Amino acid sequence: MFKHPVTMHNNIATVQQIYTCFGQGDVPGILAKLADQVRFFNGADPAVAPFGGTFDGKDGVTRFFTALGSTTQTTLFEPTHFREEGNKVINDVRHDGIVLGTNKPFSVQSSFSWTFNENGEVVDWAGTGDFSSLNAALVQ
Repeated sequence: MFKHPVTMHNNIATVQQIYTCFGQGDVPGILAKLADQVRFFNGADPAVAPFGGTFDGKDGVTRFFTALGSTTQTTLFEPTHFREEGNKVINDVRHDGIVLGTNKPFSVQSSFSWTFNENGEVVDWAGTGDFSSLNAALVQ
């Protein structure tokens, strides 16, 4: 008997599309890939980084990107080493830039973890790693 193939989501391709949207400043394009109840976590120190900590829902993600875009200028964003583990995509990221309020440069080496639901939507994102350069650059 013929069985219809199960629809598989290409989660790595989705993450790469999100990075393309990020590079173009297309926040609505990013939001379209996220579940309504998404959770974002950025490892920067929330005491100095308005985009550090946890952000819930698409409104929270919008606040995250608004804060990131209004306080930093990205000069290099390089995601590498994509790997899939079940419903997660994990990759490394080098993110260099300048903090607009201090004009100080930063360079962050981090790991991003994207968790997907059965519909191929991102339900959880975590950026973890060494944010010390960024945290220091945010301080006047």
